Amino acid sequence: MKRYNAIFLFFFFSFLLFSTIAIGQSIISGKVTVAKESSSSFGVNILVKNPTSLSTLSYGITDEAGNFTIKVQSDSDSLLVLFRSLTIQEFQMFIPNKTQELLVELEEGIQEIPEFTLKSIKNPVTLKNDTLSYAVDGFTNQNDRVIADILKKLPGIEVLENGRILYEGNGIQKFYIDGMDLLEGRYNLASRNLPADAVESIQILENHQPLRVLDSLVFSDKASLNLKLTRKNVWLGTGTAGIGAAPFLYEGKFSPMTFRNDLQMLYNLQTNNSGKDIGQELTVLTLEELQENIGAQADLRPWFGLPTLSTPSIKKERFLFNQSQMVSANVLKRNQGGTDLRTNISYLHDSQRQQGGINTAYFLPNDTIQLVESHQNRLLSSALDGEISWIKNEKKSYLKNNLNINILNNRELGISRLNEVNWDQQANLPLLSISNSFHTLKPLGKQLLNIKSDVGFRQTNQNFEVSPGSFEELLNDNMPYERLNQEIGYQSIFAHHSIGITKGLPRNWSYSGNVGLLYENESMQSNLETMVGDSEMIVPEPFVNDLSYSQFKPYLNSQLNLKQESFNLQFKFPLSYFNINVNDGLLTEQSEVSRLVIEPQLFMKYFFTGKWNTTLRLSRKNDFKGINDIHYGFIVRNFRTFQQRSTSVPGVLRHSLNYGINYRDPINSIFSSLNYSYTDTRMNTIMESEVAASGEVFYQTLDMNNRGTGHLTNFRISKYLPLIKTNLTLSGNYQVQTNEQVINGILSSVKFEILGSGVEVQVNPSRVANLTYIAKLNFINSQVEERSLGSIRQFNHVASLDLFIKENQTVTFKWEHYDNRLSGSRDLTGFLDVMYQYKIKNSRWDLSLQGQNILNNSNFGTFSADSFFIRQQSFLLRPRQVMLFMNFAF
Repeated sequence: MKRYNAIFLFFFFSFLLFSTIAIGQSIISGKVTVAKESSSSFGVNILVKNPTSLSTLSYGITDEAGNFTIKVQSDSDSLLVLFRSLTIQEFQMFIPNKTQELLVELEEGIQEIPEFTLKSIKNPVTLKNDTLSYAVDGFTNQNDRVIADILKKLPGIEVLENGRILYEGNGIQKFYIDGMDLLEGRYNLASRNLPADAVESIQILENHQPLRVLDSLVFSDKASLNLKLTRKNVWLGTGTAGIGAAPFLYEGKFSPMTFRNDLQMLYNLQTNNSGKDIGQELTVLTLEELQENIGAQADLRPWFGLPTLSTPSIKKERFLFNQSQMVSANVLKRNQGGTDLRTNISYLHDSQRQQGGINTAYFLPNDTIQLVESHQNRLLSSALDGEISWIKNEKKSYLKNNLNINILNNRELGISRLNEVNWDQQANLPLLSISNSFHTLKPLGKQLLNIKSDVGFRQTNQNFEVSPGSFEELLNDNMPYERLNQEIGYQSIFAHHSIGITKGLPRNWSYSGNVGLLYENESMQSNLETMVGDSEMIVPEPFVNDLSYSQFKPYLNSQLNLKQESFNLQFKFPLSYFNINVNDGLLTEQSEVSRLVIEPQLFMKYFFTGKWNTTLRLSRKNDFKGINDIHYGFIVRNFRTFQQRSTSVPGVLRHSLNYGINYRDPINSIFSSLNYSYTDTRMNTIMESEVAASGEVFYQTLDMNNRGTGHLTNFRISKYLPLIKTNLTLSGNYQVQTNEQVINGILSSVKFEILGSGVEVQVNPSRVANLTYIAKLNFINSQVEERSLGSIRQFNHVASLDLFIKENQTVTFKWEHYDNRLSGSRDLTGFLDVMYQYKIKNSRWDLSLQGQNILNNSNFGTFSADSFFIRQQSFLLRPRQVMLFMNFAF
């Protein structure tokens, strides 16, 4: 704890000291006149320089009356001020470095300019106030179809593999299309289907407050993205139809959409068996919606399932064997009163197959156990999601009501082979979820009344079956039996209500406070059956559960905000009372928590200049785990893993510190960010892992205080060169995590360390060729106590070359090289893809012939490390495939 306090105080006082130094500035103001009245004093350039180094500290320009004001930040005792214009004689003067007013009279004169040739290069990146704009036509080539192709090229913006968009290292808060929020966080539907030529510019809205009524009261440090369209009031969209071989392959997509001032509609129909994961387009990616889902208890982890195969860090279409269908309808209607009615409905049917082999070395304190296993998994998913929202977002008030219904019917089928035995497994994982969220802000005198109400209901009945029956010694007196069946029933209700006020205070301060009540009631029943023929036997305790979990949490939140031109501050002081009761009537077990919790949070942001800003965030968070993390009876996780969490209510106390410094210079197209985070986590329960020589694993939680720490540093810098249309990006990260774990009865300290770096080059110099090159190098080390588990090195290269052989014909070569090493083992894999594209003249149609995995690699090997084991995995890849596509846009 002393270490955490030292780091906390260091960054806190460093921030205050730096801010104090930075705030100390001189203001030079005054008026310029010209001796002869025939010459104007408008537009005189004023440069303030360091008299020693002659470096420019600040600059300004006179207005129509000759007045000027310049802010200077410098520790120099004196300043050199120069006055320049084409119609006056240059004049300079030395002045002391302090706030003062100057009255300067200049002589008329003509400045001769030597002859030169000016070649204009339009910078596609511009900044106005808090809006950073990227002109789409400055980054487009003839291969770009949808707006996602453009987003990947923009300096200062990072697009992850799942489509999530980051700015300054953080996920965007909102994704707008012409200022309207049609998709509520599922913005892959737009970015992967909206034609690139329908967008004029991509705008980053810095410090964006999405609730207009709070815009002048509560600042936001989050950024949002807006697409400014060129084509409106018409139907537009994209479509694809493709067929191929090895074996028979198909792919189809049709996405019509229209965007008007009072109506937006986006529809999407997709199907394929070619390896495209269309379910990603329905994933919620924005931070605000993810937080709302967490608050509404939308995420429920299944208690059991097939043994997972870690998906390799390559493109998903290289290993995804699928048959997928998806339909999505999204409509937003804006009424005359400014009210939006939004409907988002989607249905996904997905069938995926996985096949791979795993070689795992468990490094126990006194032994090492080696396991070799193989898995063939089939994952079936049917998901129906419907959402209706009523929104009124105005400067004087805000109202939003959101009703969501989600029906899942997931199944998992698999065959695992271990110790010369094939284990058939089947899991049925349905889920029904209904929730409603209400939020309003409305004036009440000179303050705003803030009311929130969230309610939710969930229900599921799941089962997991293994054949032949496993854990014979534990469950059936060491006698073989045919089948094992684990059943679980679960229900929950959730209610969260709050009321508060938001009020503006003098000197740019504001106050927000609310009182609320959270109530949650969950129940879970489980039983375990062994089966021989038609005979079924329920295994008695401790292999049953009849669990009830209730949480009652009243709270009082207070928040102070300071919003200034160059400095923002936010201090939150939540005070909560937790009352949690857990009871199992069958096992006569119970646990209770009754505790007052304080969770303060401090956030500060300072703008040094228009280019530099820095942020500091300190927080204390106290969480108590739910019913997923406490059950007194044993539950089967998979064919060789048992789990029991028979402890008091798991609590997690986390202190965190985040510091960031960001630089952006749109004129020179330079963007960079550096972030450091530190977490100190205290837990009252610990996981014990016991691994048997047969491969059976038993996880149990124990009541034991333990601690984990984490350090993470990452940076990213990108530079765009408009003259040669090239974007350069460098990135790096360093991460260290330490925690404690009980392994086969011995308390051990586990350390996990990652060092990574990356470089990305995108060259689009002409209409002859384009080149993209990405390289990443990672070093991963793990150790238990003083024992090293080995060092993993991952070195990846990805290159893509577009050759525009004619105006309407393109040949694309893609090369990927992966070099994975663990101690003396090494796995090298290379992929080659080729595409030929022919655009039909005077139309928006094109034909393309694509060949993937030309080298016909059949397996991909990876190495991974966890708390106390090293794993080598071989993953089955899709074979060489060739497909013919017809693509169109309208």
